[in-house]
Amino acid sequence: MAGLDLSRTFRLASVAVLLTVVAGCTAAVPPAPRVVAPPAPKISLDAVLDAVSKAPARRVLPADLTPSLATSAEDVGFDNEKCEAAPRAGRIEPCVFGDRASATDVVLYGDSHAGMWLPALSEIAERRDWRVQFFGKPACPTLAVTVWNQQEQRPFVECDRFRAFVTGRIASVKPELLIITNESFSQKRGPGRLITPGEWQAGLAGTLRTLRKFAKNVVVLGDTPVLDQSAPECLAAHRDDIAACSTTRTAATARTWNAADAGAAESAGAGYIPVLPWLCTAVCMPVIGNVTVYRNRFHLSATYARMLNGVLEEALVKHFPQDAVP
Repeated sequence: MAGLDLSRTFRLASVAVLLTVVAGCTAAVPPAPRVVAPPAPKISLDAVLDAVSKAPARRVLPADLTPSLATSAEDVGFDNEKCEAAPRAGRIEPCVFGDRASATDVVLYGDSHAGMWLPALSEIAERRDWRVQFFGKPACPTLAVTVWNQQEQRPFVECDRFRAFVTGRIASVKPELLIITNESFSQKRGPGRLITPGEWQAGLAGTLRTLRKFAKNVVVLGDTPVLDQSAPECLAAHRDDIAACSTTRTAATARTWNAADAGAAESAGAGYIPVLPWLCTAVCMPVIGNVTVYRNRFHLSATYARMLNGVLEEALVKHFPQDAVP
């Protein structure tokens, strides 16, 4: 990154750490012996904010861009086919990350934006000896509202069943920390019927009130801003003009219901973590330092998400004080 060079320490670790994340998605059969991957760097909030502030000044793509434009669209960072519930599935056995024998149970729950944070959270879990269980289903936000299956043009009843299943599992696990995050962009209740911010807030608040009965600490992780264009495709066409692929902060945040997320968390007595400062100044850039930030318009690359493991950890322990000492 400009002022924060990840070309060696971070990029070299990212490939090895990916093996650790994917290994968390294995079944009950013990995995074959493998080399322990080095941890990803724990980058401070000041360093991240400095890199974000300098990003708009960069004009040309760096030669060591990571991930490359050829691979960034596939930079998911975990075995999403195994670890996320399929469209017709109403349940899934969770992938487990970190210390499987730990007495500290953490649950990550949400749609594809929950999985998006696994590369960072798996680093935190390894460092703090947490046992993290992941319950994710793409296009299925956690709010207590029947959403519209936009691919099949029908009510997404499998999503309702999945939420009921996860609620039961959380009631059984009784985690010390529950992290919830969703993608609010363009979610619908019916054909041509977008979910309003008020409906989103009420539905999420209902979910949070229910789950707070079973989890000691509940935190909502804010949604990521949405770009005007998919980062890899736009950057491929504007290698000498990164700014052509930027999006104003106002436009990028208008597409998400972060205020509704924060309001739901407050009304339900849950914590809320805004992620916008880790991504944008007055503009949201698709490249920060030497890292491709997005793998499309609305999902972070696993590489950038993993880079944020330190700032995410700092934010989480503020809501999880009993684990604040490493």
